[in-house]
Amino acid sequence: MKLKRTLLICTTLFGLAAAGSAFAQHAETCEPIPKEEWKPQAELERKLANQGWKVSRVKITNGCYEVYGKNEKGGKVEVFFHPRTFERVMAPK
Repeated sequence: MKLKRTLLICTTLFGLAAAGSAFAQHAETCEPIPKEEWKPQAELERKLANQGWKVSRVKITNGCYEVYGKNEKGGKVEVFFHPRTFERVMAPK
């Protein structure tokens, strides 16, 4: 009985550790800059649409624009962009 309990605890802790590291991989951060230096969200959406993307949602996460949608090949994307330069901070998953 003790062995099963120990195994269950170890398995649970390992699962939590793995989930935490997976989450950390997507915690991209942009350098903090004043909001007045940010390019407008609509400009980013236009730029991506001109490249063939279909943007379904844009939100601000960790100082970056986080874009959800489909790229020019129709693949699902979740990508982070720097708000001043629109440089990609994180590749699609």
